[in-house]
Amino acid sequence: MTGLARYRRMYTSGRFALLALSFLAAVALSLPAAANAGDATLRTTLAQWSHRIALDAQGIGLSAARRHPRRMTRRARHFRLDALRARKALAAVQPSSARGRRAKRLALAAFYDYAIVGRQWALSGQARVRGLRAAAVGHARIAARYARRGSALLLAAKRLLG
Repeated sequence: MTGLARYRRMYTSGRFALLALSFLAAVALSLPAAANAGDATLRTTLAQWSHRIALDAQGIGLSAARRHPRRMTRRARHFRLDALRARKALAAVQPSSARGRRAKRLALAAFYDYAIVGRQWALSGQARVRGLRAAAVGHARIAARYARRGSALLLAAKRLLG
């Protein structure tokens, strides 16, 4: 091996070692920031999905008030799917603190309750279409009970996240 080839080889391996060392330093410095970012990500995800759920619920209420049971049923199914999507999105977020983990548990329970609410609203709308007034009222009452519980859980989760 000539002197020039040896020099190039040493220079390349030295650059590679420096690059690897700087990469490891960057990873080490970014880990604490990533841990702090977990609760912020959870807060943002929770806010986005709760806003979407609120808009869906408003549409269902409007359809019910205007006596459109088919439209109410369709919107209730969409509400249920959004609640399940919200659970999936929140399950993927890793909180960085004990408060964040508790908030995540509460939020997952809230969106589970909202999925039940969507199902009950859909059943209520179907019963209205079929003219089964008592069944429609029964499903609406069950939905109202779960909606109150889900709302309380979601508010508690938001309070924990600040």
